[in-house]
Amino acid sequence: MSHHRRFLWGWIVAAMMLVTQIGQAPAQIPDEFTNLKVLPKDIGKRKLVQTMRGFASALGKRCNYCHVGEDPNSLEGYDFSSDEKEKKRIARLMMQMTAEINNRFIPEVGHEFPIEVRCVTCHRGIDEPESMDRVMLDVIEDDGVTGASDKYRELRDEYYGKGSYNFSAGALNEVAETLGRRDKDLDGAIAMMKLNLEFHPEAAYSHLLLGQFYAARGDKDAAISSIEQAIELEPDNEWAKRLLERIRASD
Repeated sequence: MSHHRRFLWGWIVAAMMLVTQIGQAPAQIPDEFTNLKVLPKDIGKRKLVQTMRGFASALGKRCNYCHVGEDPNSLEGYDFSSDEKEKKRIARLMMQMTAEINNRFIPEVGHEFPIEVRCVTCHRGIDEPESMDRVMLDVIEDDGVTGASDKYRELRDEYYGKGSYNFSAGALNEVAETLGRRDKDLDGAIAMMKLNLEFHPEAAYSHLLLGQFYAARGDKDAAISSIEQAIELEPDNEWAKRLLERIRASD
């Protein structure tokens, strides 16, 4: 099946699911809508509910995240027209941003079947998307490396496999390199690499990076051991072999 057909089929399945859900939508949703500033003022109820469900799913939130109301299940007493919540203003800006990208910039790429940018493109189930390295560095600044390690495990337990965060070896490699090279915090960098290798023991570059941090800290034996593991996993890495030779020859 071609990429285009898979993409269309995914949208067909999603639309069928949404139609089923909309048929079960609570009666408290109004039949007419006011204070629409981005969506078309003549948008139908079915289309609007479908759009709102898409937003909620992308952010992992319910209606009361942006709208004034309490019970997201019954929607009883909701004031959908109210602009009281700041999140609603932000949502409008995000809608305008994605529309600008899709209508103005994506066509200029020149792809025959372009994939449009949607809320889920960035959010993927979290309301404020951040890269893993940024999350870790922010936690380290406030709670140290131990706090960051705890946060990583917490996020991994909750979000692994959902695409919300990058749990690949590269994400923590980047954190460690920032700590070791920019901040000169070799102990912190080594701790991050040990955490990384706990989950990615086959990541050759991570072993190599750990070896470099050990070498910079003056721990020759640990450096040699880590780089040897990197070479065992990636026998053709000539740069790692040369680095190992230099460390073995050093005083």
